[in-house]
Amino acid sequence: MTQTDLLALLPHRPPMRLVDEVVEITPGQGIRARRTARPDDWYFQGHFPGQPVVPAIVLVELLAQAGGLAACSGDPAPPSGGLRVAAFGGFKFPAAAGPGAQLEATARVAGRVGGLIKIEGEVTADGVRVATGSLTLAEAR
Repeated sequence: MTQTDLLALLPHRPPMRLVDEVVEITPGQGIRARRTARPDDWYFQGHFPGQPVVPAIVLVELLAQAGGLAACSGDPAPPSGGLRVAAFGGFKFPAAAGPGAQLEATARVAGRVGGLIKIEGEVTADGVRVATGSLTLAEAR
């Protein structure tokens, strides 16, 4: 599957599509995906003036999008409406990321029950862990 084909699996479009590039993928199992936090990204406008920081929820969303790609890439008939976040696990944010940071999300499909998919993973910024946790994705209806 090409980069374009993989990214087309996401129902998101810019500026909400956060995944720029898929670095490595094991369909249905795991992924490493990247995004460069550009200084003109929409979320830096007010978070925080003078000291811009990537919001924690953007890091969670990046992990969710990456996890959704991992889960759907192994499915011969991915959900037509895509996936949505159904629940968050315990997230921790041990450091912050700013403009110019190379964000890398590593997500693993930890389990599937019915239409629910548990994703575990982390996000790093220039190699420093900035988020770690789990979330549950569900087929959007």
